Amino acid sequence: MLNMMVTPPPNYDESPVVTAASWPTKTRHWLIAFRDYIHNAGVEIILSGLGFVSGILVARWLGPTGRGQLGAAMLWPGIIAIVISLGLQHAFTYAVGVGWASPARLQRLALRFAMLAAVPAMAVYWFLCPWILYKQFPGQQWIPGVFALYIPLAVYAGLLLSLYQGSGDFIRWNIGRLFRSGAWTLWVIISAAVAGLTVLNLLLVQIAILAILGVYLFSQLAYLRERNKEDETVSLRSVFNYGFAIYISTIAYSVTQQFDQLLLSLWVIPSELGQYMIAVTVAGIILLIPSAVGPIVFSKIARAVDKPTEQRDHIWLAFHLIVKLMVPAGLCLTILAPWVTQILYGPAYAKAGDVLRVLAPATIFLGAGVTLSDILRGAGKPMYATCGALAGAAITILGLVWALPRFGIWGAAWVSFIAYAAMMLIQAFLLWRWMTKSSPSTRTLKGI
Repeated sequence: MLNMMVTPPPNYDESPVVTAASWPTKTRHWLIAFRDYIHNAGVEIILSGLGFVSGILVARWLGPTGRGQLGAAMLWPGIIAIVISLGLQHAFTYAVGVGWASPARLQRLALRFAMLAAVPAMAVYWFLCPWILYKQFPGQQWIPGVFALYIPLAVYAGLLLSLYQGSGDFIRWNIGRLFRSGAWTLWVIISAAVAGLTVLNLLLVQIAILAILGVYLFSQLAYLRERNKEDETVSLRSVFNYGFAIYISTIAYSVTQQFDQLLLSLWVIPSELGQYMIAVTVAGIILLIPSAVGPIVFSKIARAVDKPTEQRDHIWLAFHLIVKLMVPAGLCLTILAPWVTQILYGPAYAKAGDVLRVLAPATIFLGAGVTLSDILRGAGKPMYATCGALAGAAITILGLVWALPRFGIWGAAWVSFIAYAAMMLIQAFLLWRWMTKSSPSTRTLKGI
């Protein structure tokens, strides 16, 4: 339906006669126009490959119980980092893209924010985690507390990554992401080879990787100086206003995507949680496509703030990539789910394959909804993106309260399916409404 509402992609062959000599020129124009998408898609393929190698080794080595413990230990600090971030990662990307503030100015803000917000959150989690995860770590409650350091490191490194994304410096942005996944996978392979793969050393290496990543991103900030101009009339209050507008959406997305795993970590035994997490991991294969498209289209739309035609070209491209690539991939994964999980993870994860037949189509809706949300955020309409996320979060909370006691991980899977579908439909309607009734986005926060 959306392709009736937007401007078609640019036609690089406008002459009435297409000669043989024009084809190289046409191809070159397309490669230049979409090179960032192509480059990022390649990086996402590599990241997915690295993630699956490490994921398979960890799952096979630790078994369902150990995999459930590792997932629970890493899940809570990740959620806390999102909760305290106040939407600033997206705000930093948008602020750099439209020229509100320079990367150097935002880096100083990122450091102060990490010290004043993330470090206290780390201390609180360290104190509470033995009580929160007592069921997953009986007699070893001190182990997950080690991962409390993840909170300030993830907040600071995440904010720095946003500066590169907003600046359109996708090369260094992807170097940072590749280092994080590559170093993790390398450590998993080495640890498995020397029989040293444990939950504790996997938590410690994640902390070390984030610390190195933060140092690298800080050291490369000088390369952004010439790429961005700062509008000195715009205060940092505008950054926080944008961040707050998107914060509710971020929290709602976190609830929709991860509240099921949080409750399961408190409700079910570690082996059941491990089965569910493997199903979620395999379903995430098809998120490679929106992961490649969404961050790029967000930055491109924000940087084309005064070019509505260019904005619509990127929206058209994102829409077609999602429909023509992710939907067929998700349907194939749904059909092949039991065989895929047993081939990758072994017969111990047979139940995960059955659950995957629900989570794979659910993830199609999730990926489409997240991409539509990135489009709306890049257009300066973060509150539009929030509406679908809030609907999904409400369905998730109410559905899980009813379904978990009755159906366990199966109830969680079906609740996710319904919540993701509702979120996507609302995002699609709001995008259609913006494109047909609203004027092009501006540098102000009016209409947020």
